[in-house]
Amino acid sequence: MTEKGKKRGILLTIWLILILTDNTVTALLLSGGFFTSLFPSIPSWAVYALEIATILNVIFATFLFMWKKWAFFAFCGVAGITFIIKLVIGRGIVEAIFGLLLPVILYLIMKSKWNFFK
Repeated sequence: MTEKGKKRGILLTIWLILILTDNTVTALLLSGGFFTSLFPSIPSWAVYALEIATILNVIFATFLFMWKKWAFFAFCGVAGITFIIKLVIGRGIVEAIFGLLLPVILYLIMKSKWNFFK
């Protein structure tokens, strides 16, 4: 949990593990066709884009464990892109906004540790 005296804290650690777990499971569901069987009206390009987004989020969360500040900004960028995709495919404003809340919560948890990120 420490890198040269840096303490991540339990809340940030739990949140990053949740991000890793959720995005890994989501990527597997998207790639296995389970998602398209539940929502057959969603275009295949959107499913592929969302799958790529979840894989990127796993990568970015891994870099956040390594104290990389750029990974947070990249995570926010992916959230913005998925927000637009969800609106375009008609998933609804509530679901789209929920996806934007995740980086906000991450920032609020990271805020006290912000100076540790490089």
